[in-house]
Amino acid sequence: MMTALTNNLPDWFRRKRAKQDTPEEEQVESASTTTGGGSDNEPVVVWEAANVMEAQVVKGRLESEGIPAIISSEAVGTIYGLTAGQLAAARVLVPAPLADKALEILFPGDAEDAENASGLDTDESGADTQGPGQ
Repeated sequence: MMTALTNNLPDWFRRKRAKQDTPEEEQVESASTTTGGGSDNEPVVVWEAANVMEAQVVKGRLESEGIPAIISSEAVGTIYGLTAGQLAAARVLVPAPLADKALEILFPGDAEDAENASGLDTDESGADTQGPGQ
């Protein structure tokens, strides 16, 4: 009875290939269709939020700058509406090539801090305020 019903459906339940592939061919095909770590566009975490609401704000900020972002969180926290604790935590992920740009947007002062980390203190005029023996 079920065979009669499935014969009328447009290729939904039929095998896609008539011939049997070798295990090596199947492995190559599955590796090219999944994101098992071999892709340059693999998502990376750029922000760990305390809850999904905070992650939504960060995601919106990144998307307003043209960076696609996704939120990863525990399903239990979402189901029970948790807003605090480990189950409420969420991570914001972006494609790996855009991670540096995303971090610059989220942490704009870090670039300036890195420039000032040379060990010399300067005043507003740019003059060295640290003496040679200090």
